[in-house]
Amino acid sequence: MEALQTKMPETGEVRRVLAIKILEEQFLRKHLIDVRPSTNLGAQSKLIYLSLMLAKTRTSMDEGTITQVMRSVELFL
Repeated sequence: MEALQTKMPETGEVRRVLAIKILEEQFLRKHLIDVRPSTNLGAQSKLIYLSLMLAKTRTSMDEGTITQVMRSVELFL
């Protein structure tokens, strides 16, 4: 989101679109963290997707969130 902010002119419409994108990303992240895969493939997909999302957005998770993610896939580790 920060990269988009620096590349686009500051207008009300741009701020509105960015705010929507930020909310969408937060919703998807929370949903992905909360989901409990029922298969090995689902667990692998969750971990890969989370890893790619964190790398792409250059963000991280706190220790509690990491613990929650690992517990959700521990059956398949």
